[in-house]
Amino acid sequence: MKYSGKKILILGGKPIGSVDIVRYAKENGAYTIVTDNLPVDESPAKQLADKAWDISTAEVEILCNKIKENNVDAVFTGVHEFNIWRTFEVCNVLNIPFYATEEQLIKTSVKTEYKQLFRAFDIPVIDEFVLNAESFEKDIRKVDYPVLIKPVDGSGGYGISICYDEKELREGYEKALDYSKSKRVLVEKYINAKEVSIFYMIQNGKIMLSAMADRHTENGNKYTIPLPVLYTFPSVHLVDYQNQLNEKVIKAFKSIGLKDGMLFIQAFVDGDKFRFYDIGYRLTGTQEYHILENLCGYNPLKMLVDYAFTGNLGNEDLSNLVNPSFNGKQACNITFLVEPCLIGNFIGIEETENLPDVLRVIKNHQVGAEIPQNAVGTLNQVALRVMVVAENKLALKKLITEIIHKIDVQSTEGKSVILPTFKIDEL
Repeated sequence: MKYSGKKILILGGKPIGSVDIVRYAKENGAYTIVTDNLPVDESPAKQLADKAWDISTAEVEILCNKIKENNVDAVFTGVHEFNIWRTFEVCNVLNIPFYATEEQLIKTSVKTEYKQLFRAFDIPVIDEFVLNAESFEKDIRKVDYPVLIKPVDGSGGYGISICYDEKELREGYEKALDYSKSKRVLVEKYINAKEVSIFYMIQNGKIMLSAMADRHTENGNKYTIPLPVLYTFPSVHLVDYQNQLNEKVIKAFKSIGLKDGMLFIQAFVDGDKFRFYDIGYRLTGTQEYHILENLCGYNPLKMLVDYAFTGNLGNEDLSNLVNPSFNGKQACNITFLVEPCLIGNFIGIEETENLPDVLRVIKNHQVGAEIPQNAVGTLNQVALRVMVVAENKLALKKLITEIIHKIDVQSTEGKSVILPTFKIDEL
């Protein structure tokens, strides 16, 4: 029990990853505390923790005082961008380990900043310009429609609109402003193309390509972006990416001094060319750490919890484990989206969990949760994820088909609310 007698505070009991953080810390003997402003029945990690605090994660000064009073040793959080920043602030004030500096978080979360970084290393990104109140009337004359408009500092799909004329752009601008802390809005040429997600592990300054997935999307419409319904590993574009961009990306990240942690990139693929559109220096909502643990023998979430206690991303050299080709094996994350509703029931969960090669069935929402109308086009529509590994693509296709037929999500009225899933013949 390597953390016996130690205490850890987890900021946010609802965000993705928080429950796994509590589980891992408890398995290793730590006393776990979860804080947020939600009641226990709405905060899954609070339900598992040894102690719950009813303090908002925004209350950094109050949390710092409480941490000192209770002799807490480590502070960490799940994937929520807001809580990442608050965790950094708490750790910075108390001088306890956190894997990123303020500058690194800015460079990897603010869209204008990471695009500037990538351009400096000849890495293609989606062209954009920033809209603000001062030059708004002049700048909108430059727009070549259709465009995607989004907050400079947003995440999760919130505040994003597809606009086809000036009227829609004005409406989209106001919507994006509502979700922008800095009150800055980004306009990009709208692109409808295949997508990939790219993952890196960083240990003691060594930056390693750890995985790459094809990101299959569905359920977009004229005005909302399509959302993921399946991630398949390894990507069919892996070799092209390694040949074209991997070394440039490693140099870009080295230039901002990344030392430890994990990082993801999302990109469009046009033929064999890649164009980056998003990035995050943090754990991901896709929770591919379950797949990496099974196929490669390391778990980024567990390693980052270790870092929160020790300031060290584990003792084992990751370069001996990282292998983005997965030695020829296949894996996927099946993502089930739901329409706006009150969730009444999940069907087929236990049956799916008992299938060979199903690693984990993860509920993003619980029975009774509301998926509001304003969640349309955001990752809040993700109700369920199923993590799967397989020996080959044929076995993977068979398992995906079986799972899609077993799983259902029903509203409180008993209606199936699952949106169209992946078209298996496209794999």
